[in-house]
Amino acid sequence: MDGLVKVKIIATLGPSSRDHDVVKKMVREGAAGFRINCAHGDEADWLEYVKIVREVSSELDQAIPLILDTPGPQVRSGDFQEFKVVRGDKVLFSMDPDAKEGKHIVVPAREFYSAASIGDTILYGDGEVSFRVSEVGEGFVEALALNEGVVKPRKKVVVEGKEYDVLFPSETDRRVFKFSSEVKASFVALSYVRRQRDVEVARDILAKHGWVPGLIAKIETRSGFNNMGEIIRLVDGVMVARGDLGLHFPLEELPLIQERIVREAVRQGRVVIVATEVLESMIENPRPSRSDVVDLYNSVKDLVDAVLFTNETAVGKYPVEVVKWARKIIDAAESSLSTALVSEYRSSIEARDLLDKYVQGLVLLAESLGGVIVGYSRSGRMPTLLSKYRPQIRIYVGVGDKLLAEKLSLRYGLNIVDMSRLISGEDEYERGVRKLLETLVGKGHVRPGDIVVETYAKPRDNMHEIRISQLQ
Repeated sequence: MDGLVKVKIIATLGPSSRDHDVVKKMVREGAAGFRINCAHGDEADWLEYVKIVREVSSELDQAIPLILDTPGPQVRSGDFQEFKVVRGDKVLFSMDPDAKEGKHIVVPAREFYSAASIGDTILYGDGEVSFRVSEVGEGFVEALALNEGVVKPRKKVVVEGKEYDVLFPSETDRRVFKFSSEVKASFVALSYVRRQRDVEVARDILAKHGWVPGLIAKIETRSGFNNMGEIIRLVDGVMVARGDLGLHFPLEELPLIQERIVREAVRQGRVVIVATEVLESMIENPRPSRSDVVDLYNSVKDLVDAVLFTNETAVGKYPVEVVKWARKIIDAAESSLSTALVSEYRSSIEARDLLDKYVQGLVLLAESLGGVIVGYSRSGRMPTLLSKYRPQIRIYVGVGDKLLAEKLSLRYGLNIVDMSRLISGEDEYERGVRKLLETLVGKGHVRPGDIVVETYAKPRDNMHEIRISQLQ
């Protein structure tokens, strides 16, 4: 529990990290949370990942959030034998899995054939192979390969610049919602969110299952980007899903799109996560490329809450090394954050009520003293506001609820301690702060000479307390 950690690391679980010891090593190296990509596998696979993370969480006595990522209402190819293409090859896309004509891609989704027109570009997978549509008919599309590559089954199929008219949520999404209630997941990430209504529908379905986790909206289509203000208002966090954004927008526009999504999310006080191809070079290599290092470094400079690694830790050869390098790069970027950059960021934030103003002043006071904030929260609002101001000092907050501890653990600059087994009763706040400070001193996180700013807020009683002392 390093009090200087600000930007958090989230690792995706997969074949490379489907191991208790690997997950434990990733946590020790700095992974704060884990994602399960529910576009792959089934409930038995997902449950195995959940059990591994929960076991590690218990062993290390650390709140570790779990994100279940829904596939969303996307169009994917079906099962077929992979094949190679070179530029100019004719390829048939069709509904019929038994079609025998030449090179054949099964796409069992009528929405694809309704969207495609002659002259359109089809981006396959993450765009590694592309095709130009030459003919469209009932249940089939003929296209010419625009580059050399390998065409594999069960990949995304996108018609560039177009969105499919598909229902939200998908049937698999509904299975994920049900599963999330059974395992009490910390978050569910909603893929291909296009409008406010999508979030409302997902929340209603989750509520019927009796468990509403934190919701993360993945902004990855044009309509999602255009409606991001109202979408972000309804969720706990937002993910900048650069892989799919790159299929729906010109690549040169991605940096500006990422910046705009991040700014809107932090303006509304939501968790913001940057994802896809952060350290992509480490899928095959034990060291990142220079361009990947710069990309991650700049994301930290954008003051995001977290970065998410996908293929790097799910199928890559070096999942633990990915986390090691990420932590090293993030630490270097955080150590060089300028006061001017943080001040400029804070100047764009408005304190909306008494508690917000209290927290804003608390951060400035603690920073001016070079102190350590030690607090306790029941609702989670105070630590959420602390994170909103992107604090540059150590902050430890105890909470009395396990799910709340997991949800807050992804927020910028916070070290969250689950005290649900230790604290309860009327004097919960006072005892919570005192017990947390004793724990931190015992573990060496707070040492003699440190200036400690003890705090808690009781919004219902309109009471906010600060106590400052120097540890002897």
